[in-house]
Amino acid sequence: MPTPLPPHPSTPLANGCFVFITRTMSLTKVRRTMFDIEQRFNNRYRYPYIFLSEQEFSDEFKRSVQFMAGGLNGSRVEFGLVNKDEWRYPGWIDVDRAEKAAEAWADANDYVADRAEWRHMVRYWAGPFAKHPLLQKYKYMWRLEPGSHYTCDMEYDPILYMQANQYSYGFSVSTKEMPDTIPTLFFSLVKYLRQNKASLVANNNSLTWILDEKREYNRCHLLTNFEIVDLDFLRSNAYQDLFAFLDQSGGIYYERWTDTSVRSLAVALLLGPHQVRWFDDIGYRHDALENCPQGVERQMRCHCDPSKSTHLLPMSCSDRWNTSRSIDISKL
Repeated sequence: MPTPLPPHPSTPLANGCFVFITRTMSLTKVRRTMFDIEQRFNNRYRYPYIFLSEQEFSDEFKRSVQFMAGGLNGSRVEFGLVNKDEWRYPGWIDVDRAEKAAEAWADANDYVADRAEWRHMVRYWAGPFAKHPLLQKYKYMWRLEPGSHYTCDMEYDPILYMQANQYSYGFSVSTKEMPDTIPTLFFSLVKYLRQNKASLVANNNSLTWILDEKREYNRCHLLTNFEIVDLDFLRSNAYQDLFAFLDQSGGIYYERWTDTSVRSLAVALLLGPHQVRWFDDIGYRHDALENCPQGVERQMRCHCDPSKSTHLLPMSCSDRWNTSRSIDISKL
């Protein structure tokens, strides 16, 4: 049998928090994810939770998630409202064109989530959320997605690990995005660099992760439904400038770019390989995609099938981090 996990650590925690962006209607999914993260990790650490929404949370929601976080003697829980100006069509967006694009995608793919509200949410995750007042006192964020599962006990603190090793971004799953969702995404990145923006970007990058041998875009994406991030990176001028440029291009509304699209380009362009951590030892599942740790010893604390781990599939890009490196961006 595996040895018992250590009690609450005596060393100080990192300055981090969990973040949900959700609604009252998703309470059941939120509770499911909180149950996992508490049982697998946070009942020994007590990192705080922040819940953000463009709508007021119900009293039942607030009581329920506080209970899941350990009650009055458990983790601190805070609730915040999203700035309404950051959860609507930006002024430069042609609303009719955006709505027709959303309808066309939904008709072709039977994807009912592709409504205006979904677009507003992914745009908010892509950039504005990092400036929310409740997050300003924190350096690290661990994103939690309602309905996602954590399938392994964690024997160490991933946030403290990020801090100790000076990582700026941590992920669990990565895949190749469908080409019809991002037809102009990489073109927009090249355009950004060519419009006198290269001076904002150092040649400390991981661009070979998203480029093949011919230096053509391979559509590799980091799935942001699990991410542990240094918020200083997301709040930096370089990140926010890139986000603003991509936002102005309209791809979030006219195509189907998501926060995953924006974050993946930003990580590849603005961070070196040594600043990014693939948490291959954290058991995580969201819908059909998952990371299940390999090896007998790791499996002792897991409830997942390692043969179903997404990184074993041809569409995965996770292993590419082992060989990613910087390139001269002036040659793009």
